Amino acid sequence: MKKLYTYLLFSLPLLYVLINVFLNDDIMNGPSYLIITTGYIALSLLVFILFMPIAPALSDYIDRRSLGIITFVYALIHYLLYILDNNIEWMLIRNDLFFRNYIQLGYVALILFLPLFITSNNYAKELLGNKWIDIHRLIYIIILSSMLHYYMIIKADYFIFIMYSVILITILIIKYRKYSIK
Repeated sequence: MKKLYTYLLFSLPLLYVLINVFLNDDIMNGPSYLIITTGYIALSLLVFILFMPIAPALSDYIDRRSLGIITFVYALIHYLLYILDNNIEWMLIRNDLFFRNYIQLGYVALILFLPLFITSNNYAKELLGNKWIDIHRLIYIIILSSMLHYYMIIKADYFIFIMYSVILITILIIKYRKYSIK
């Protein structure tokens, strides 16, 4: 039941975004809005995943592994929308990959997310043993790559990036203190 609740709850942002694209006349470029918003959602959920161990009561309602899968799906949707926005022109997409650092960082984050997605099941956890934990520590590199990806896209207003950074640094300090004391 907790997994179902998690999937339903964290699917709501996508539903809201899709409804907003069709009903909000202030959105001039729907595809761009979808790309940006799915990126924000994926980044926000990555940060929330790191926050969950700090607030163990959340685990009573939210399944962290399911949340990780949903977050990967948002990142994948973000990527697929980018591909579609470029009319699936592979030469253009290849050139972006070779010449745009922020695109490279986005690819790094998505590629590193794949092993987490693939191993987000009990069978993989049992099969991999302690290596499963090492694989899932890639979340820190994924978040760093995602934050840098976002930072390099910003042209003027850094407020949201600063807010993400402050929240992320606070979470990391709390986690460090909590786990280094033991």
